[in-house]
Amino acid sequence: IIYLNGNIYTMDAAQPRAQAIAIDNQSGRILAVGTNDEVRRVGGQHTELVDLQGRTMLPGFIDAHIHLLDTAQRAYHIDAGNCISEDAVAAMVRERATHTPQGNWIVGGHWDKNLWPGGNFPTRAPLDGAAPNHPVALWSKDGHMLWVNSLALQRANITASTPQPATGAILVDGAGEPTGVLQEEDATALVYKVITPYDAGLNRMLMLQAIKELQKSGITTIHNIEGDTSLNLFKELRDSGELGVRVQMILPRQTLPKLRTEGINKDENDLLRVGGIKIFADGTLGSQTAAMLESFEGTNNYGILTVPEQEMKDIVSDATEMGLIIAIHAIGDRAAQVALNSIERAQQMLAEQGTPSNAASGLRYRLEHVQLIAPEDLQRMRHLGVIASIQPFHAVADRDVAERYWGKRHRRAYAYRSMHAMGIPLALGSDAPVEIFDPLRILYAATLRRDATIQRPAWLPDQALTITDALWGYTLGAAYAGAEEQRKGSFSVGKLGDAVVLREDILSVPQEKMSENGVQATIIGGNVVYGRP
Repeated sequence: IIYLNGNIYTMDAAQPRAQAIAIDNQSGRILAVGTNDEVRRVGGQHTELVDLQGRTMLPGFIDAHIHLLDTAQRAYHIDAGNCISEDAVAAMVRERATHTPQGNWIVGGHWDKNLWPGGNFPTRAPLDGAAPNHPVALWSKDGHMLWVNSLALQRANITASTPQPATGAILVDGAGEPTGVLQEEDATALVYKVITPYDAGLNRMLMLQAIKELQKSGITTIHNIEGDTSLNLFKELRDSGELGVRVQMILPRQTLPKLRTEGINKDENDLLRVGGIKIFADGTLGSQTAAMLESFEGTNNYGILTVPEQEMKDIVSDATEMGLIIAIHAIGDRAAQVALNSIERAQQMLAEQGTPSNAASGLRYRLEHVQLIAPEDLQRMRHLGVIASIQPFHAVADRDVAERYWGKRHRRAYAYRSMHAMGIPLALGSDAPVEIFDPLRILYAATLRRDATIQRPAWLPDQALTITDALWGYTLGAAYAGAEEQRKGSFSVGKLGDAVVLREDILSVPQEKMSENGVQATIIGGNVVYGRP
């Protein structure tokens, strides 16, 4: 297939612009990039010609941080994202209870206490009143808290005498009774393990719907941060020819012993690969569980370090020996510091062995989110070659909460331009379902530091990225974060022919109109999977 007459941005420094591109739709690889005449020469008798009519073509967007099964399931459960109080959430639960058999779970979430009057943590009482005969479990917007009713606590055997987890919290009232809010994995897992899982057929249907939405958004690859349920579903869809997006799995750190024992075939397939592991160093800003060097404003709360530092060092060293991608969730500045301590120790280990760090084996170190980090640790990120895997929509969605809980510290938060200027590699993503996964709206947030749908001034505009730098982070930068820069991320001969076609030139259209620039087509391996070029 030859795409002609295009305004093509290649993201290849050796040849930044082109008119045409030829892709072998059997191998899915790029055969030629250049002028119309140059590319026509590689065509044969059976070549298909597609006229782009001057439209803009870019390498397909790579979402470097998404939870796709969680995103897919959100379409099926209670969505409390627009609720402005506990009582509003309870009303949704009450309605759902009217057509849910007694004793069955009612699940959902996306509630955000920071939007409610007073910003206080909820309690089990409103849920008890709304659904006394159903166990209820509702996760917070950031996924780091679970709000449950009394029946759910009973199912999970959580009482006043339940020991507090080492790296989580069961919130209690003045009498020591659980309030119904659980923070971080060690606590929330007590309930998650007793919730009836989704039916496999339903998961498949929801996932296929989510993949179609990715295609409509111009996303051709995702770094999916989930566990075996998602991995097995992706394998099933790949084998049946229905996996319409490329997937790199970043599995929970708990899978590391299994990966060591069974081995890891990272080059199994161009559609589906296992790349590395994810480690949680702390919680989140919204739940006030991010691990902080100084307490949250007006409190004695320093957040939660979800993995003890020595354990973190051991995990990172083990994964380093296996040449894996190591993605560490770090939102608070203490979490970033502990994560970098672990990476630094692992690199020292490599040096002692005479092995270069960031070896061609696929070893990559990533800090996910990096929302607040000490200036000296930014310097360490650069020195250690650590990638900043960032989600620019967080910067516009979190602005009020950041100012409330970090005070003056918020002025050095979400420091994307500073990171880029220092030479820290950037990879862009969404963190869906926490936020949207629409790349054009995320690019708008990255470059204008505000949400296109809300009329508010730019927030910390000095940290805005240029559109060129933001696009690099969504293409070649994200490919590098997945140790796949030799496979994708730019239009270079031999790479995978994944592309997105936009209605207008994203580099010349006024930035205020960027989010309105529609995706005309999404192409994977040369073949159109959405729209018409």
